[in-house]
Amino acid sequence: MKNFFSILTIALGLFLFTYTSVQAEWYVGGQVGFVKPNDLKNVEGLGSAKGIELSDLDLKNALGYGVKGGYFFPGYMDWVGLQLEVFTANPHIKQQNVTAGFGGSSSPLGTLDGSHLRIITPAVNVIFRLPGYYVEPYIGPGIGLFVAKISDSTGSDTDMAPGANILAGVRFYLNENVALFTEYKYNYAKFKFTDSLFEATYSSHNMFGGLTYHF
Repeated sequence: MKNFFSILTIALGLFLFTYTSVQAEWYVGGQVGFVKPNDLKNVEGLGSAKGIELSDLDLKNALGYGVKGGYFFPGYMDWVGLQLEVFTANPHIKQQNVTAGFGGSSSPLGTLDGSHLRIITPAVNVIFRLPGYYVEPYIGPGIGLFVAKISDSTGSDTDMAPGANILAGVRFYLNENVALFTEYKYNYAKFKFTDSLFEATYSSHNMFGGLTYHF
């Protein structure tokens, strides 16, 4: 019995030593993908145009790209992490026919010239993963600061707005340090372009992929 307790004490000591010496996991990577925006919705006038409602504005599909970095906690919390990322895309406003409404009535306004739209998104997510040696699924609710710049022949306007950055993906490890990943992101924000005299709700569906290095 004495030998049993000695062995148990040594085993417990080795376990505690191993547990407390587990290192946190950091990673960095790059990403590129396809951005499919929904129409700009709830388009309403501001300032001197207040009270005017425009029809939804159609946006172009776009290429997105960016970088990310993250941290997974050590030990029993290795399934939870934090991730910072920055990505950008140009879902330009198409040339299109629009209608304008006021007080419940609407009428054709004419053809709206297309405008350049650039969106840069720094975001932070809480990542929940199912740790795996080769395949690792994960989800990540988060928030972003969406920076939008709209420009055309008459000038430009910029707004910054908080919004949602929600993602889900799968990571495929090539070895213990290098992994490929693919993920879906949903973005949502509401912009107010005070110089352009309108506000609108932006949302998009994004499919990204990339490579991460873990250390």
